[in-house]
Amino acid sequence: MDRRTFLKFAGIGSLSVAVGCSSQPDKTIYSLVHAPDDMVTGKESWYASTCRECPAGCGVIARNREGRVVKVEGNPLHPINHGKICMRGQSALQAIYNPDRIKTPLIKNGDRRQALSFAEAEAVLKEKVQASSRKKGGVRMITEVPGEGTLRVMNRFLDSLNGPKPLIYEPFAYESLKTANRIVFGREGLPSYRMQDADFLLCFGADFLETWLSPVEYARKFKEMHAYTGGPKPLFYFVSPYQSMTGANADHWLAPAPGGETALVLGCIREALRRGRGGPLPGSVVSFLKKKAEPFSPERAAAEAGIEPRAFQEMVRHLLAAKRPLVLGPGTAAADSALDTHTAVNLLNMILDPYLSLFDFSDRHRVELAATGAEVREFFEGLEDESVSFLLINNVNPVFSLPETSRVREALSRESLFTVCFSNFMDETAELADLVFPVQLPLERWGEYGGKHRVVSTLQPAMGNLIGAPALPEVLLRSTVSPIGGIAEDLQTVLIGELVRDKKIESKQDWLHTVQRGGVFENEPEETESPELVISKDLFKRFEKTLPTAESSRDDHTAAFMAAPSIRFFDGRGANRPWLNEIPDPLTKVAWQSPVLLHPDTLKGLNAEDGDFLTLKSKSGELKAPAYGFTGVRPGLAVMTIGQGHSAYGRYAEARGANPFRLLSREADPVSGATAFVMPAVSIEKAGGGMTISHTDGSKFQHDRKIALSVGIHELGGHGGHHGEEHGFGMHEFPLTLPLPEGYAPHRDLYPPHGHQNDYRWGMIVDLDRCIGCAACAAACYAENNLGVVGEERIIEGREMSWMRIERYHDRKRMEKITFFPMFCQHCDNAPCESVCPVYAPHHGKEGINNQIYNRCIGTRYCSQNCPYKVRRFNWFKWEWSEPLNLQLNPDVTVRTKGVMEKCSFCVQRIKTAHGKAKDEKRRILDGEVAPACVQTCPTNALTFGNLADKNSRVRRLTENPRAYQVMGYLNTKPAVIYLKKVVQEI
Repeated sequence: MDRRTFLKFAGIGSLSVAVGCSSQPDKTIYSLVHAPDDMVTGKESWYASTCRECPAGCGVIARNREGRVVKVEGNPLHPINHGKICMRGQSALQAIYNPDRIKTPLIKNGDRRQALSFAEAEAVLKEKVQASSRKKGGVRMITEVPGEGTLRVMNRFLDSLNGPKPLIYEPFAYESLKTANRIVFGREGLPSYRMQDADFLLCFGADFLETWLSPVEYARKFKEMHAYTGGPKPLFYFVSPYQSMTGANADHWLAPAPGGETALVLGCIREALRRGRGGPLPGSVVSFLKKKAEPFSPERAAAEAGIEPRAFQEMVRHLLAAKRPLVLGPGTAAADSALDTHTAVNLLNMILDPYLSLFDFSDRHRVELAATGAEVREFFEGLEDESVSFLLINNVNPVFSLPETSRVREALSRESLFTVCFSNFMDETAELADLVFPVQLPLERWGEYGGKHRVVSTLQPAMGNLIGAPALPEVLLRSTVSPIGGIAEDLQTVLIGELVRDKKIESKQDWLHTVQRGGVFENEPEETESPELVISKDLFKRFEKTLPTAESSRDDHTAAFMAAPSIRFFDGRGANRPWLNEIPDPLTKVAWQSPVLLHPDTLKGLNAEDGDFLTLKSKSGELKAPAYGFTGVRPGLAVMTIGQGHSAYGRYAEARGANPFRLLSREADPVSGATAFVMPAVSIEKAGGGMTISHTDGSKFQHDRKIALSVGIHELGGHGGHHGEEHGFGMHEFPLTLPLPEGYAPHRDLYPPHGHQNDYRWGMIVDLDRCIGCAACAAACYAENNLGVVGEERIIEGREMSWMRIERYHDRKRMEKITFFPMFCQHCDNAPCESVCPVYAPHHGKEGINNQIYNRCIGTRYCSQNCPYKVRRFNWFKWEWSEPLNLQLNPDVTVRTKGVMEKCSFCVQRIKTAHGKAKDEKRRILDGEVAPACVQTCPTNALTFGNLADKNSRVRRLTENPRAYQVMGYLNTKPAVIYLKKVVQEI
């Protein structure tokens, strides 16, 4: 009798004893009496929809199992994101199943709130609508950026009440960029940029890999331009006082004083005009620019910005040598000189590329509809008028995202103003509303949202209505005093009618095809519209005033302050998602916290250390937060990411961190209407006390170990494959040894090679030159594999449960040089974990995967101690998912419990699904047919998965790349995860 058969009989014999001792409750399997027509138990269904976690509007497909959505992925047919989504897109599930989601309308009744049915809430709403309709202009509405169909419903609803059009509010509204486009190009919109076609990229702070305009789209385009493909690699310069994640991916980072960017752009204009560029510009413009730019010699421009003249000269040299350069202006976190900088950047682009071949004004970003900061301020000031008696707020939180001095709280607290907040969470704004009315979330409703001008992206219900809420347009249609002519109350009918009216579809068959694809995607026209130079009189006014100079001298207790958008929380709307809190910030590796980032020299001047509480005060307000030393901040500057500091918004966000909006001024730029996210001077003092920073990193450095390697681009020329040569047993001489029989040698290996069934040996390639550190892969892993969220206290104890992590390593000699490094189970062929487990829980599978058999594990943790990569996690606790978060769990993956080790499985459940399909079709699994969750979502295609035993597979061919190596391969573990070195270029 073999061991496996013995264990089967032993297990059966012990069942009678085990059942009596079990602490687990009895479980009963129920089947649906009336299942939906398209649902087969155990079989997934996919529904195409649109992500609404930010205004970019990426296409998604939602995986439904037994009536609930368990995973969201990118729609491969969608032209914006090409099948990829960011970590915020992955977290859309946690809005649906959030335990703090409001399940029924709530109306104020004195100091308490009373629950209403949806029918009762609609009756209250209609009563207030009728009362407001009796006086002209008595109703107002503020909303997020809606789809075109929803916006039309809103407009007609407000027209029927004689009210003004809704104010479209986004905290990041790109006012300076839109105004600069009007000044230079005559068009106040947000064009799309053909970044992938540039051969030099110069960016003055726009964080296009994180939050700027459409980060998934521009991450793809950026790596199409910047990734190493065998030839020359275009350069990327990032110029900003703060090295965001985007800046960490640059070839060179320059840190000017806040507001000094304008002088640098004018210096570039001066040098370009001196070299005869800008011929197509009108003579009057050239003469004016020469006059204004001439004083900005390299020495003066560098001095005004506070950087080294030599560094500026090198940047200009590369800029002018490029054939297709692209220059981007500041991002959201810009000083009050942002309009000057954007205007100068537009002129510089026109000088360098007269035809603006890298601009596409025919495919603009929809977020351009957002109102300016000045218009938002006027809106809330107008609410103090007693004639305004009714306010509708749709999915925005201005109480949190506007400065304290904006008087939003006072306006919403006026007794004679009845406020209805269409929100699914009790955030700071909803707390002040008279009626909180939850509505359907994007994955629960019909709709349309095109994130770009030429894209019609549809939404459809990917699951049943979890709380029975209606959709917002339905509520508006039913609440009008008189029916709105030509519009049905059924949202699907409304959507079809809008698409037919706009000539996007012609028949029901077209409609079905549109829903299946996820929208109507026009092909890019052969000739796209390029803007003409339309110089307005505002251009000359912009540069007549005194330009900003270098930062004034500050003492140790004063600094400039920057509120920077967060890749995790965006403007704060993601702060109630457990995954986004748990996954650490890409640069600081801090989870569940938002410390104040200061240069170590600045921190030393304050006599403070990491974790010490600081008090920051401006003319607008003050906040208290822990300090964290970070070399990616210019000395004399304090940076704080936006998103935390909520006084409400549920258990995962409330009373966590501080809100940097409190330090900002309500004053807006008089021309663009933009609110500045940089304060020129705030006071900083130690507040006494401190806290432990919950960071997940160990050392910032590799200590000369073979982990995250890089190679100079000059070293790659003329080098071919070299993995067949053996050089020795040292750290850097040890050859790459494939986890296959050919990777074994008698003089190096004690044990014989593994035999892999049916010639499958799964492996992965990680291209470090493509990894940008965005951690979308980590979020996808949480969603796919039911990973436990441990919280801040457990993170501090080092008990995070992430199966994969994105490490970041600094260069000791140049701290601004950062390498992002994905690490997960290496699925070694000589796995150290397998040989030490007393119960054989780590098991080498028949296809090479290092399986973890959970019901065999007894929790000795020997495997973790013996693993050199430290990728195994031990369940110290029985992780609980507050209902209904348990509904998001993937039914194809075992939920682990206390006392069990767990780790990356290469998403073995997906491999099994592919096997079943291939078996039914009597074929082998095709190359690229299996994509683990991390591979599927990566915006830059840094990860490649496949069969290493197939010599024609892409993953096997990449092992022959001269950049290929194995992490700590000299240990002879024969990892199945093979890395490609990052390609660096010296400037």
